[in-house]
Amino acid sequence: MSDGDAGTLVARLASGLWLAAIAAALAVGAVGSTTAQRGLVEGGPACPWRTITGLPCPMCGMTHATVALGGGDLGGALASHPAAPLVLALAIAPAALVLLGKTSWLTEGRRPWLWLGAIGVAWIARLAALVI
Repeated sequence: MSDGDAGTLVARLASGLWLAAIAAALAVGAVGSTTAQRGLVEGGPACPWRTITGLPCPMCGMTHATVALGGGDLGGALASHPAAPLVLALAIAPAALVLLGKTSWLTEGRRPWLWLGAIGVAWIARLAALVI
Protein backbone atom coordinates (compact mmCIF):
# COMPACT_ATOMS: atom_id res chain seq x y z
CA MET A 1 0.00 0.00 0.00
CA SER A 2 1.46 3.35 -0.99
CA ASP A 3 1.41 6.48 1.18
CA GLY A 4 -1.29 7.95 -1.06
CA ASP A 5 -3.47 4.86 -0.65
CA ALA A 6 -3.01 4.93 3.12
CA GLY A 7 -3.90 8.63 3.24
CA THR A 8 -7.02 8.00 1.18
CA LEU A 9 -8.02 5.15 3.46
CA VAL A 10 -7.53 7.30 6.56
CA ALA A 11 -9.55 10.15 5.02
CA ARG A 12 -12.37 7.80 4.08
CA LEU A 13 -12.36 6.24 7.53
CA ALA A 14 -12.40 9.65 9.22
CA SER A 15 -15.27 10.76 6.97
CA GLY A 16 -17.21 7.63 7.82
CA LEU A 17 -16.71 8.25 11.54
CA TRP A 18 -17.75 11.89 11.13
CA LEU A 19 -20.94 10.86 9.33
CA ALA A 20 -21.64 8.24 12.00
CA ALA A 21 -21.26 10.88 14.74
CA ILE A 22 -23.67 13.23 12.94
CA ALA A 23 -26.15 10.39 12.41
CA ALA A 24 -25.88 9.42 16.09
CA ALA A 25 -26.57 12.99 17.24
CA LEU A 26 -29.57 13.21 14.89
CA ALA A 27 -30.82 9.85 16.20
CA VAL A 28 -30.47 10.96 19.83
CA GLY A 29 -32.49 14.06 18.95
CA ALA A 30 -35.12 11.99 17.17
CA VAL A 31 -35.61 9.05 19.52
CA GLY A 32 -33.38 9.62 22.53
CA SER A 33 -34.70 10.34 25.97
CA THR A 34 -34.49 13.83 27.40
CA THR A 35 -31.70 12.54 29.63
CA ALA A 36 -29.76 11.21 26.63
CA GLN A 37 -30.24 14.47 24.74
CA ARG A 38 -29.10 16.56 27.71
CA GLY A 39 -26.14 14.23 28.27
CA LEU A 40 -24.96 14.62 24.67
CA VAL A 41 -25.45 18.37 24.60
CA GLU A 42 -23.96 19.13 28.02
CA GLY A 43 -21.38 16.35 28.13
CA GLY A 44 -20.44 16.44 24.47
CA PRO A 45 -17.25 17.77 22.97
CA ALA A 46 -16.02 21.06 24.40
CA CYS A 47 -14.89 23.74 21.98
CA PRO A 48 -11.16 24.39 22.44
CA TRP A 49 -11.41 27.77 20.70
CA ARG A 50 -14.19 28.96 23.04
CA THR A 51 -12.34 27.58 26.06
CA ILE A 52 -9.22 29.59 25.20
CA THR A 53 -10.74 32.82 23.79
CA GLY A 54 -14.25 32.96 25.23
CA LEU A 55 -15.54 33.49 21.68
CA PRO A 56 -17.53 30.94 19.71
CA CYS A 57 -15.89 29.12 16.82
CA PRO A 58 -17.71 28.77 13.49
CA MET A 59 -19.25 25.50 14.64
CA CYS A 60 -20.14 26.39 18.24
CA GLY A 61 -23.71 25.36 18.93
CA MET A 62 -23.82 22.67 16.28
CA THR A 63 -24.14 19.77 18.75
CA HIS A 64 -27.19 21.47 20.27
CA ALA A 65 -28.51 22.31 16.80
CA THR A 66 -27.99 18.78 15.45
CA VAL A 67 -29.84 17.22 18.37
CA ALA A 68 -32.64 19.78 17.92
CA LEU A 69 -32.85 19.08 14.18
CA GLY A 70 -32.98 15.37 14.86
CA GLY A 71 -35.97 16.01 17.10
CA GLY A 72 -37.66 18.18 14.47
CA ASP A 73 -37.12 21.41 16.44
CA LEU A 74 -36.05 23.85 13.72
CA GLY A 75 -36.51 26.87 15.99
CA GLY A 76 -34.29 25.35 18.67
CA ALA A 77 -31.69 24.46 16.07
CA LEU A 78 -31.66 27.99 14.66
CA ALA A 79 -31.39 29.42 18.18
CA SER A 80 -28.33 27.25 18.81
CA HIS A 81 -26.69 28.10 15.48
CA PRO A 82 -28.39 30.48 13.01
CA ALA A 83 -27.13 28.56 9.99
CA ALA A 84 -27.63 25.08 11.49
CA PRO A 85 -29.42 23.35 8.58
CA LEU A 86 -27.00 24.79 6.03
CA VAL A 87 -23.92 24.07 8.13
CA LEU A 88 -25.11 20.52 8.77
CA ALA A 89 -25.64 19.97 5.04
CA LEU A 90 -22.22 21.48 4.32
CA ALA A 91 -20.69 19.09 6.87
CA ILE A 92 -22.47 16.00 5.55
CA ALA A 93 -21.90 16.63 1.83
CA PRO A 94 -18.09 16.78 1.78
CA ALA A 95 -17.76 13.92 4.27
CA ALA A 96 -20.00 11.77 2.10
CA LEU A 97 -18.00 12.68 -1.01
CA VAL A 98 -14.74 11.71 0.71
CA LEU A 99 -16.27 8.48 2.00
CA LEU A 100 -17.34 7.64 -1.56
CA GLY A 101 -13.89 8.49 -2.93
CA LYS A 102 -15.10 11.54 -4.87
CA THR A 103 -12.50 13.93 -3.48
CA SER A 104 -11.73 15.61 -6.79
CA TRP A 105 -15.05 17.45 -6.60
CA LEU A 106 -13.91 19.07 -3.36
CA THR A 107 -10.32 19.84 -4.26
CA GLU A 108 -10.37 21.01 -7.87
CA GLY A 109 -10.16 24.66 -8.80
CA ARG A 110 -11.55 27.12 -6.30
CA ARG A 111 -13.86 24.75 -4.46
CA PRO A 112 -11.73 24.49 -1.29
CA TRP A 113 -11.85 28.27 -0.99
CA LEU A 114 -15.63 28.23 -1.42
CA TRP A 115 -15.99 25.75 1.46
CA LEU A 116 -13.68 27.83 3.67
CA GLY A 117 -15.45 31.02 2.63
CA ALA A 118 -18.84 29.60 3.59
CA ILE A 119 -17.49 28.66 7.02
CA GLY A 120 -15.93 32.13 7.40
CA VAL A 121 -19.18 33.90 6.49
CA ALA A 122 -21.09 31.80 9.03
CA TRP A 123 -18.53 32.63 11.71
CA ILE A 124 -18.55 36.36 11.01
CA ALA A 125 -22.35 36.40 11.10
CA ARG A 126 -22.27 34.56 14.41
CA LEU A 127 -19.74 36.97 15.94
CA ALA A 128 -21.70 39.97 14.61
CA ALA A 129 -24.86 38.62 16.25
CA LEU A 130 -23.03 38.50 19.59
CA VAL A 131 -21.93 42.13 19.28
CA ILE A 132 -25.29 43.49 18.14
